[in-house]
Amino acid sequence: MSLRIFNGNVLDAKADAIILTVDGSAKGMEGNIARAFARRWPESWSELEDEIPYPLPLGEVFDYAPSSECAFRLILIASTLHHKDAFTGAFKKGVVKTALENAISLASGYGIKTIATALMSGGWRLSRSSAFMAMVEGYAAILQKGKDTSIDIYIQDNQHYESIKSLAHSIGIK
Repeated sequence: MSLRIFNGNVLDAKADAIILTVDGSAKGMEGNIARAFARRWPESWSELEDEIPYPLPLGEVFDYAPSSECAFRLILIASTLHHKDAFTGAFKKGVVKTALENAISLASGYGIKTIATALMSGGWRLSRSSAFMAMVEGYAAILQKGKDTSIDIYIQDNQHYESIKSLAHSIGIK
């Protein structure tokens, strides 16, 4: 069980599950990675999209085991994007932390050992370091509950990857 950071595209991850972020207020308000997932695995996305119980409150996660071809056994739809209201940084970080905890809890019910995710900063416009620290806090909280799932955070931009890798090392994450 671990939290690891990778430089690359989360859609290329070798993991049992993936977290995709959406604005849970309505269908069609997915994040960029969810849209890229839809282009790569259109049949899985089409099945999944019809099942998401909109509105999906902030911090909530919907789990879906695809029946069509897809690289992941489980798709976790996290409501972490919000385009209407303005929130404080602490609230935004709390949503990210809660969403990660909820995703891990759901995945553990499927026997998932590894979840791939991007850094959850998108729609919130959280700084990368704040988003990362919120994810670290969520992971630490779920560890205390005895969940046995690893989190692989993918960062595509080389400069951002180096920055987060340095931050991770400074807090003891290798």
